[in-house]
Amino acid sequence: MVGVRGRPYGRGMTAKPLIFVFAVALLAGCGSGSSDRAGGGRPVKAKILTMANAQYFPDELAALRDAVQRVSGGRLRLKLINQYGNDREGNPEVNVIGDVSAGKTDLGWAASRIFDELGVVAFNPLHAPMLIDSYELEAKVLTDDVVDPMLESLGELGLRGVGVLPGPMRRPFGKRPLVGLEDWAGASVGSSGGEQVGKALRAIGARRELDYSGDDTRRVDGLDTHVAAVLPNRYQRSLPYLTGNVVLWARPLVVFAGPNVSADDLAVLRQAAEAAIPQVLALSRKMERDALAEICRSGLQVVAASPAQIEALRAAFQPVHADLERDAAASRAVARIRELARDGAGADTVRCPDAATAAVSAIPPGTYRTVVTRDDVEESGFSWAEFVQTDPDPEALKAQTREVRFQFTERGSFAMSSVQMSGRLQVEGDGTYSIYRDRITVRASDGNQFSMRMKIDGRRLRFSDLEPPEGDGLPWTSHPLVPID
Repeated sequence: MVGVRGRPYGRGMTAKPLIFVFAVALLAGCGSGSSDRAGGGRPVKAKILTMANAQYFPDELAALRDAVQRVSGGRLRLKLINQYGNDREGNPEVNVIGDVSAGKTDLGWAASRIFDELGVVAFNPLHAPMLIDSYELEAKVLTDDVVDPMLESLGELGLRGVGVLPGPMRRPFGKRPLVGLEDWAGASVGSSGGEQVGKALRAIGARRELDYSGDDTRRVDGLDTHVAAVLPNRYQRSLPYLTGNVVLWARPLVVFAGPNVSADDLAVLRQAAEAAIPQVLALSRKMERDALAEICRSGLQVVAASPAQIEALRAAFQPVHADLERDAAASRAVARIRELARDGAGADTVRCPDAATAAVSAIPPGTYRTVVTRDDVEESGFSWAEFVQTDPDPEALKAQTREVRFQFTERGSFAMSSVQMSGRLQVEGDGTYSIYRDRITVRASDGNQFSMRMKIDGRRLRFSDLEPPEGDGLPWTSHPLVPID
């Protein structure tokens, strides 16, 4: 699993000045969970459902969270519990499945590939090798009746199906180009699990390696992964070849509910999951496109398999498809997916963009400033006295604004300072940061960690959607940070 570990914190945590000042300085003004209105009537108090997420903060779940709030008219909201079960032994997704079934949390999700490890094979057609090989086809399949029997099968695990969201296309990355069967033969391939995935890799002569990480990919010859997972793990450093015209399999997200979710709430959740599919699909496409531009700049080479090599791969995967066709339900699902694929354009092919059009995702190094008002601080749930506590000038309490500066280096470090009444810079904290997709993760030298969504407009920065969240967890609206050098 890809993710970073963080520690939650609360409003009263003033002993950690970096997180406190960073959050208040950047993020001002939030919505209230009790202020939603349906049809202009009386305020509606939202019911909160907890959702276990074994990863850090996948954007797909943010889209689902938004859809739940929208479809329910604000009456129902999701609270994500990120990195759920990652400190326990065993597969984190399996841990989520078990805890949701036991009613320890309301909702959860897992990739479709993981369920066959628990004896539920209904989802196997969704990640059959080289079957769903484009986002267009994935969208058709997930909005078709083909997924309904799959969701019903979750009852075998004590779960109730909510929906299946689109996931990324998983592709081959290698130390050398993985284009023909001879390249796969004997190769050690890092993979995230699932019995069918293991069978598929063995069918093309590869050996599956489950125990690997960003630092350990030097021990493997290749990876079965998606493009957006490469950059944060720096996979391209040891696995610099991507086969751009081969999609091994898709990775849809299966969302499920436990026994404590009411029938009415479950109906809303199912409607929201279906409504979220277009937004999730657009996010998957964008994340793949943006990540590809970045890793191409850092040395990735995209290679292509020949038509003959692709057909040889398909032929080698046939025993896996034959296993599916022995099961009546799986056979019907595979046939329907092939039917939906007939009018499509085939596998999604990726290639490195031209240098002139490649997106820039890193923060341009330099010093940035923003001005925070007293109202900003107090509306965020803090007191002005706490905010200016490092300023010895007694007039600081009477001030209405405070300038805050952030210095970002190209080496991934940062420092934050506030401008005191005397004009002196007071260093509030420092640490390191990393960027994954459109989120920046800050690791402070005091041991705290949090992340925010990041947008770069020229050199101006905007941050939003703080995780872990303050207040009721809604996205916060930020002031821009303007470069001063």
